[in-house]
Amino acid sequence: MYKILLTLFLIIFINKNLYSQNINLEEYEVYFGNTLIAKQDFIKNSQNLNEVQSKTLEFKPITDGFKKAYYLNGKLYSSGKIENLKENGVWEYWHPNGQKARKGEFINGKPNGTHEYWYENGNIRGIGNWKNGVYDGKWEMYNEKGLEKTVQEYKDGKQIL
Repeated sequence: MYKILLTLFLIIFINKNLYSQNINLEEYEVYFGNTLIAKQDFIKNSQNLNEVQSKTLEFKPITDGFKKAYYLNGKLYSSGKIENLKENGVWEYWHPNGQKARKGEFINGKPNGTHEYWYENGNIRGIGNWKNGVYDGKWEMYNEKGLEKTVQEYKDGKQIL
């Protein structure tokens, strides 16, 4: 009986320590086999992984190159280029239902230039300008029906109109 309790304790202790290791997701990409998984979706839904996903889960250091990341449901989450370990160039993002969510340019991981946003129903949500990662210029926002436009002006991240 003592050996059984000791073995059970060791299994629980080892598993707790093994799985409690913190991984800085800012430095790693999440993969199931060869499929890159969207970090936000992984964080939100990792408790729902199936057995196959759990067995093929890998954390790999971020690398440069063109990337396509997927939701856990298999649908495309984002596509774009990583350069110097950050988003660079035009990136596109999609909602879990497959509708486009966002499109815009990034420079060294920060949004820059005009970005477009859409609701999950496909209607336009907003169009606005970024400069070095902060709002800068005109922003147009729409309700979920694609109507009732609101216009705001920003300068260096602060609303001026």
